[in-house]
Amino acid sequence: MTDEYAPVSETGLGYDVFAPLWGILELSAVTVSGARSLRDVSLSVFVAAHRDDLDHLLGVIRSIGDFSAETMDIFERQGGWHDNRAVTPEYLMMYSGCIEGYPPDTDDPVVLRRMVHMGSDLQLTTLLDALVGAATVRGPGPEQAAALVVAAVRGAASLLGRDGNQAAVDTFRMWRVKFLPDILRPDAPSRPGAKEALRTHAHALETLLTPYQ
Repeated sequence: MTDEYAPVSETGLGYDVFAPLWGILELSAVTVSGARSLRDVSLSVFVAAHRDDLDHLLGVIRSIGDFSAETMDIFERQGGWHDNRAVTPEYLMMYSGCIEGYPPDTDDPVVLRRMVHMGSDLQLTTLLDALVGAATVRGPGPEQAAALVVAAVRGAASLLGRDGNQAAVDTFRMWRVKFLPDILRPDAPSRPGAKEALRTHAHALETLLTPYQ
C-alpha cells in the first residue's frame, strides 16, 4: 500500500515561518527595552523603529518560499502590533520552551534574561527549520535557497541584538542536532524525495557557513 500525502499548503508553510518570527519580534522588543520589566516593552514601538529591517527580512522570506502577497499579508495582519498587543509572561513562556516555571517572575531581570536568551535560540532554530521546509517545497534551489536562509537568520538575529554571522552558525548547528536526526532516519515517514531534498539543502547550508565556524 502506497502512503498518500495531502498537498503542501502555501498558507501552512507561511504560518510555519511567521510563528517563530512573531516570537522573535516580541523577544527583540524585550531585548531592546533592556530586559528589565515587561511593563517597559512596546511591540508596536519596536516594529515601527525597525520597519526597514523587518521589510527587508520579509522580502528575503518571500523569495525563499515564493510566497504570494496574500500569504505575506498574514504576517502583518496577525502580528499584533497594530492592536498594541502587550508582551505577556505567557507568550514568553511559550517562546522560551517553559525554561521557567509558571508563573515566571518576569520582574526579576535574571529570570527575564534567561527566558529571552532561551527563547531567542529556540525561535531562531524553529525559524530556520521552517525556512528550509519552505525552500525544499517551493524554493529556488539548494544553493540560492541556502544563501537566502542564512540572510534571513542573520536578519532575524540582528533584530535580537545578536551578531548575525555567529548566530547563523549557532542556529544551523542547533537545527542540525534538534531537527535532522528524527526526520532523516530510514524509518521516518516522509514524502517521496523529501529526505533527499532536505539533505541537499542541509549540505548547502553547511558549505556556506563553514568559513564562519
